[in-house]
Amino acid sequence: MTTDSNIQILVALNMTLILQLLGVFLAVLADPYIKRGHRISLYTILGLVTFLLIEPQISEAYGEVLYRSAPGLWNTLISAAGYIMRTIVLYHFIKLTGNEKGLKLLKILIVANAALCLSSLFVPWVFFYDSAGHWHRGPLNYIIFVVSFFMVLWFVAGTLIRYRGIRHRESIVPIIISVNVAIAVAMDLSLGFGPKISFLTVAMTESTVFFYIWLHLQFVREHENSLKAEQRIKIMMSQIQPHFLFNTLSTIQALTEIDPERASKVIEEFAMYLRQNINSLNQESLIPVKKEIEHTKIYSDIEEVRFPSIRIDYEIEDDDFLVPPLTIQPMVENAIRHGVRGKKHGWVSVSTYREDDFHVISIRDNGKGFDVDKMIEDSMNGDHIGVKNVRDRIIDMTGGTFVIDSVIDEGTSVTIKIPALKENL
Repeated sequence: MTTDSNIQILVALNMTLILQLLGVFLAVLADPYIKRGHRISLYTILGLVTFLLIEPQISEAYGEVLYRSAPGLWNTLISAAGYIMRTIVLYHFIKLTGNEKGLKLLKILIVANAALCLSSLFVPWVFFYDSAGHWHRGPLNYIIFVVSFFMVLWFVAGTLIRYRGIRHRESIVPIIISVNVAIAVAMDLSLGFGPKISFLTVAMTESTVFFYIWLHLQFVREHENSLKAEQRIKIMMSQIQPHFLFNTLSTIQALTEIDPERASKVIEEFAMYLRQNINSLNQESLIPVKKEIEHTKIYSDIEEVRFPSIRIDYEIEDDDFLVPPLTIQPMVENAIRHGVRGKKHGWVSVSTYREDDFHVISIRDNGKGFDVDKMIEDSMNGDHIGVKNVRDRIIDMTGGTFVIDSVIDEGTSVTIKIPALKENL
């Protein structure tokens, strides 16, 4: 009965570990975020850990049949391969952390360790098998454990250095993996028996699963950061339109002949406008609404010079909260470009005020108006990217709302509501 129970436990453990490795393999195969080099490293780890899991059990069950021609040679070769493979797994763990420093040195260390292990085929310095097939430790056996211990320390140190000062919590998983491996090695050495599945093999299997999950989170965040950077570029490009640049320069050129002093002021404002748009590329956090209004006023001053028939008014009652950069200015630009420009008495009004638990920003105009439903439909196809970006950032960064109301031939109203949370005060 005890033998049957042991067999059942062994089968259950094998199924658990193999299914975990298979699950990681399928996840890596389907993961769209993993780069080619990382994918190869993960496949290498999975292949080696699978070998280390299955080979000892096959050798114990069928070794007498498989290796009967030269049992000492085969046992020595397989044991040496096991020691070498463990260092290769650790090397790929280190490589996957993204710390490229010292990888050449580690390769040299792995080659030297492999040569030392393979020397057991000729001399009993590291380990040897007696005539009965029993394994014995050699006088230099401790060196291969020192090499593995050194690589584990390298793994931990490299992770801490890479995430020093930015994301301390992200170094926890590699440290847990290292501690897990170290404990497993200590248990294998101290318990003094040879189980069919060693503690180290179990630790390396579980570490592979944990490490993939950790890596996936890194890859997803990198992808999200890339998308955010791309979005910031699109925002800036949507605000710095070529026709605006050319028309402003033409206006400045005309002013230099009739009003040089005014031309000088417009040049200064134009430079500030461009600088603030470019700075927005590196601005990931919210900014004071005062700064956004200042930027909007610089833009509107330039437009009022270009189009004397329009008027932009500001009624600022609430200016003590935060907004995403480039939120008010793009809406004023839309109101001018697509609404009031060309009208004999066009106006745009920008106001901020407090309403219950919200900071409210209102941008209104008496322009041509448009079909809001069609605008929303067009934005899904890539048009009106400026409006869509403002709306998305208001929702994602502040938890606020963004509403557009428009009546053809009467005008448009944009209402932004931002919750008056503590972090926005």
